[in-house]
Amino acid sequence: MQENDFLLDEQPELAMEQILLDVRNRQAHNELSSFNNTGKFINKHPLVVKKTHYKDSFTELVELKRTDPKTFLKQVTNVTQNIRRIKSQLEKKKYKSEAEKQSWQTNLEKAQIRKQVIEEIL
Repeated sequence: MQENDFLLDEQPELAMEQILLDVRNRQAHNELSSFNNTGKFINKHPLVVKKTHYKDSFTELVELKRTDPKTFLKQVTNVTQNIRRIKSQLEKKKYKSEAEKQSWQTNLEKAQIRKQVIEEIL
């Protein structure tokens, strides 16, 4: 135990990693408990959020491709441009606050998931 305390005191990044892993484990436990009790996820864990967004995008884009191929092709272009634009804004640090930066990172993740779905459909 003393070795762990010494290690965590000397390398605070390891302590932060342990805390983040604990938070993630608690989120996973809450997700699974909710699913066992109600049959639905609470959508707080990052993996569940990504999977839900992927599934929603997939059904939307497949339906769009089937009903309106022209709009589907516009979506392909829009997603690529959005990813490029958001990456540029993050790299040039055009955000005004940490909340705005986090919002852009979330939007970037969603756009990348959408691009992955489009590539899979095509």
